[in-house]
Amino acid sequence: AMRMNPYENCPTYAAGRFLLRRVERADAEALLPCYSDPRAVANMNDDNCTGDFHLTTLDQMRACIDGWLEEFAQGRYVRFAAVDRTRDRAVGTVEIFGGEIGVLRVDLPVAYETKEALGELLALAVKDMIRDFPMDRLYFKAGRSPARWDAALAQGFRSAEAFRPGKGYLEYYTGGKER
Repeated sequence: AMRMNPYENCPTYAAGRFLLRRVERADAEALLPCYSDPRAVANMNDDNCTGDFHLTTLDQMRACIDGWLEEFAQGRYVRFAAVDRTRDRAVGTVEIFGGEIGVLRVDLPVAYETKEALGELLALAVKDMIRDFPMDRLYFKAGRSPARWDAALAQGFRSAEAFRPGKGYLEYYTGGKER
């Protein structure tokens, strides 16, 4: 079967209370409360990023979204808006890319940093995103967040101490070649 190219036809996903769709410039106002809260930013994975994600103005938020959309256009990763379906509003974002090493980033407001909400997104990644973004392993940074650890371990992730040691990564082995 022909595999879908997520950079030509970007998928949307439904996961519990969330709808995931490609982020848009128009999401800037809705996303700014998440990215301007230092407590939320503390849980974000900014490894290999050009800066941290503590953004305090709409212009900074729009510039960040422009960067994400440029990366999407280059086929590097997809940054999805995590829309709370009960509020019909983007509250945070989810990023994924595949390859030998896939990485999932989840940026959520503090109110959504729960085992339940994170579990909905991680279950979606394991069930659907791995299929659409082929990879051998999926890495997720839980850092020092107990809710992130609990949610990831419940979805079959395991500690990945060899990958960026000390940063709190977990890995999900997708059934590709074990190295």
